[in-house]
Amino acid sequence: MSSLTPTPLLLLSGLLLACLALGGVLLACLRGAGRRHQRRLARMAEREQAAYALQDMLLQNMQGMVLRFQGVSHRLPDGSAERATIETILDQADETLAEGRQRILALRVPAVRGDNLSQAFAALGQSLQQSFNTGFHLIVSAAPVPLKAELSGEIYRIVREALYNAFQHAGAAQIELELVYGCEFFSLYVRDDGKGMALRPPSGYRGVAAMRARAELLGGGVEVLSLEEQGTEVILKVPARVCYQQPCRAGWPRRLAAWLGRADAPG
Repeated sequence: MSSLTPTPLLLLSGLLLACLALGGVLLACLRGAGRRHQRRLARMAEREQAAYALQDMLLQNMQGMVLRFQGVSHRLPDGSAERATIETILDQADETLAEGRQRILALRVPAVRGDNLSQAFAALGQSLQQSFNTGFHLIVSAAPVPLKAELSGEIYRIVREALYNAFQHAGAAQIELELVYGCEFFSLYVRDDGKGMALRPPSGYRGVAAMRARAELLGGGVEVLSLEEQGTEVILKVPARVCYQQPCRAGWPRRLAAWLGRADAPG
């Protein structure tokens, strides 16, 4: 009479099949999450393009109204109180239009790839530096690691918002952007030597919630550190396993930095 007790081989086979089935389920879940993430990014990009088109239309309409008011002003007598009032309003409108154009140009996203992020930030910083007459310095710590192309644009948008807020609201003499290619996180630091968040106008806070929302979609986070009259630092961290094209290999400088409690120090 044969024994009904399963042999070790049958047990191992069953265990292997169960592991394969579980692996298949996990892989399907990961692929589904990836597709949902891509759809969210696509929706955000579509909304952003629609917002740009609306802003362009509003600026064009406002420019048309300014031209019409200028025509009315020229028909009024020189030195009249009415003409002086209209010209004052037109000067304010010109300032508003200039700021609006500046804001839209700063929001345009160039062709950002996974291997040209630092060049894109350098061009953005130079443009903002010329527009606001504020110093800008870019630091790239450690050898750059190629990022996934689909995430580079989102990272660019987050840091662009932080840079624009700093240039427009910080009242700083110098603004610095540092890119740190760590093995655990890809980190970006936007620092200024301005007046600090507590002394900024309310509009200076409006971009933080949007930056955090975008960062959460990437699996990362945004932190803001600020001291009155000593400046502000905005920190974006995205897990390396999420944004790097290839796994990062830690050499001894990175391992030493991690042992000292600075996992993202350059190596």
